[in-house]
Amino acid sequence: MKKSRHRAIAIVGVGAVLPDAPDASTFWENIQQGRYSISEVPTERWDPELFWDPDPKAPDKTYSKIGGWVKQWDWEPLQWGLPIPPKVGEAMDRTQKWALVGARQALTDFGYPERPLDRGRTAVILGNAMGGDLHYETATRISYPEVARELQRAPSFAELPEDVRSAVSEELGTRVGGLYPQITEDTMPGELANIIAGRIANLFDFHGPNYVVDAACASAMAAIHAAIEGLEEEDYDAVLTGGIDANMSAATYTKFCKIGALSASGTRPFAEGADGFVMGEGAAIFLLKRLRDAERDGDRIYAVIRGLGGSSDGRGKGITAPNPVGQRLAVERAWNRAGLVPDRATLIEGHGTSTRVGDVVEVECLTEAFEPYGFTPGSLPLGSVKSNIGHLKGAAGAAGILKVAFALRDRVLPPSLGFESPNPNIDFTRSPFFVNTELRPWEAREGEVRRAGVSAFGFGGTNFHAVLEEYIPGRTLDQEVPAVTVGREVRTVTDRQREKVPLRGALVLGADSEGALEARLREVLAQAESGVVPEVQTPAEADLRAPFRLAIDYGDSAELIKKGGRALSIFESGKKETWKALRGRGIFLGAGRPPKVAMLFTGQGSQYLNMLRQLSSDEPVVTATFREADEVMTPLLGRPLTDFLFVDPKGPLEEEAANDALRQTAITQPAVLATDIALLRLLGTYGVMPDMVMGHSLGEYGALVAAGAISFAHALEAVSARGREMSRISTDDNGWMAAVFAPLEEIERILSKIDGYVVVANINSYSEAGSGGSSEAGERSMSSRAKSNNVCPDSGSQAVLSSRTSTRSAAATTRTELSGRPSG
Repeated sequence: MKKSRHRAIAIVGVGAVLPDAPDASTFWENIQQGRYSISEVPTERWDPELFWDPDPKAPDKTYSKIGGWVKQWDWEPLQWGLPIPPKVGEAMDRTQKWALVGARQALTDFGYPERPLDRGRTAVILGNAMGGDLHYETATRISYPEVARELQRAPSFAELPEDVRSAVSEELGTRVGGLYPQITEDTMPGELANIIAGRIANLFDFHGPNYVVDAACASAMAAIHAAIEGLEEEDYDAVLTGGIDANMSAATYTKFCKIGALSASGTRPFAEGADGFVMGEGAAIFLLKRLRDAERDGDRIYAVIRGLGGSSDGRGKGITAPNPVGQRLAVERAWNRAGLVPDRATLIEGHGTSTRVGDVVEVECLTEAFEPYGFTPGSLPLGSVKSNIGHLKGAAGAAGILKVAFALRDRVLPPSLGFESPNPNIDFTRSPFFVNTELRPWEAREGEVRRAGVSAFGFGGTNFHAVLEEYIPGRTLDQEVPAVTVGREVRTVTDRQREKVPLRGALVLGADSEGALEARLREVLAQAESGVVPEVQTPAEADLRAPFRLAIDYGDSAELIKKGGRALSIFESGKKETWKALRGRGIFLGAGRPPKVAMLFTGQGSQYLNMLRQLSSDEPVVTATFREADEVMTPLLGRPLTDFLFVDPKGPLEEEAANDALRQTAITQPAVLATDIALLRLLGTYGVMPDMVMGHSLGEYGALVAAGAISFAHALEAVSARGREMSRISTDDNGWMAAVFAPLEEIERILSKIDGYVVVANINSYSEAGSGGSSEAGERSMSSRAKSNNVCPDSGSQAVLSSRTSTRSAAATTRTELSGRPSG
């Protein structure tokens, strides 16, 4: 059996140290209240009188002195029971301290140590870029001898008396030495980036892997990406992940200013006046587990991470210039990996740096990724946490995910600040997006859950996008199955290039109007008449999502020309009511938003020997499904399930015995379920997947699997147990059931005249129902049906046949089931 991959990941603990927020809950309160946490540099960090100049061209100066600063946070390691001596703490960079505080908060939020974690299988994987500021300070201290040497070589200094030179040199050395930390045995471990993760693993005695990921401004998202991969591969069972950044030195400000990246006035993502990003600092840490494990353990779950995609920009205009191609690839890959189409999004937390070019490029790329999926202009909320706390660089993606996780938990859309008028270079009138500027309820679409995308793009062309979903118990499938999972919600083979091509020609054309659609059809038919037939391939997504769509099923050019000609004649005549008549001929016209697909899963009674046997030989996904079913069922049945299903009887007696075995409820139910799921997966390889599912009787289990509420393996075990228990029930009269094809009122009228117990057991449609009751009354009712003038003889014969077939398969059905509900 293929190893499971747990793509649904639960956020079970959060912690943070952020501007104006010493913890995660305060951060969320600030976000909801629309707090703007940008201020001028605290003088204890660096002195604007020394490093700031309003002239952007002033050498070695920063023209910006604003940022999102962490000013208040707790640091009491000894009180927390963490063995960090004061001297060691003094040598630790803020990145290490904030990461440790955030990790402790996340663990406490989870309930640790009262709620246990296997320390041997807990990892620490964090995002950080460039370490922190401390290594700059210690490096400057070590470099002081070079400064002193140049002072001694200065001609004017050499003219001073020796005692003055000596005094100045000594005083300068003392004063400079007082500015920067002393170099001790704790210096290097206190400032190295990798120790950010190592320190946490050391103090909490975690033995899973620990390391730090640097992907510039996408570092946190890259770390979360790596953390999820380890959970999927079952390298560990829990992981602390997220991002930390404390690079707010004058040197960092100056270097960013020299490329014109910073704003001197404020942060206003996607808005008019955006003139650069505002730097921020802090940490956001998450404790992640596989969703399956979190549900099993009864953990509190903030949100579910469904998928995360990454990309590189490749060759572009420059190493620092954003490339919409790379950004769009990350977005598309994330939704593909999540097994979802982007039209399921109801919020996008953008990278939204507030730069002149970056915001424009990002909205263009998002529009390209989402517009083909039928969004009306201005319908999809867009925001950026950078409007509140600035750009946290290496921790930016973690801040965005933290904001969205809280929003999903509380089902509210948080406001994005600083947006009074849109960036004039962004055409929001034609874009699916609008910038949400007020706190309001997050309404879910009917039958859907709330979902959001979160982006983080890194300096140097590295891009990530995550798909998050609100947590609803039992809602999200937590496993991968071969080739394609069951249903749109949990599909794993989502890249349309990997879908199988149709078995026949499937011409699908899309356009903005019927006139344009007719013109496209004429072009195709003209080519067909000259011998050029469209390649048999999966229809383009843009055509499937177009306002007007035409689909024609055909086998060869002659059939395409014939059917296409019929479609053209309707276009020309304007008789739209004729389109309905052509559906039976494989010609379809659609308009408006594409309708959703519903699938109904069959129940017991539909089984027959060797069903799907040929497909199992020809289609790997069907083969894999039955193999999976065999592995689950062999310990329960003593033999593989397919031994009962795929048989070659040598004569009538053996065939009857095989049919009898397959009709046993304990065999029938898993066999029908496996067949249902095999067909669903096969359809999925062709890109046909349901938006809505339901099941008839036993088919409810297939629907539950397709909806992601239960795994295929668990469903097989459940129906097997159900079948075994039904088989163990013994009564004096096991009863009879029948499928009757007639109007419901006629069925009820006939049954009311039968002596003995027989009733309508289930209503399948207006013209078909199932009856059930005692054997004697059941036989009399079937005889009456066959003779009745109101039930055609064919229907009556079918009723008798159905009765004899289904009686054996449901021989132990109880009187309660017969009287009120289907027994399949």
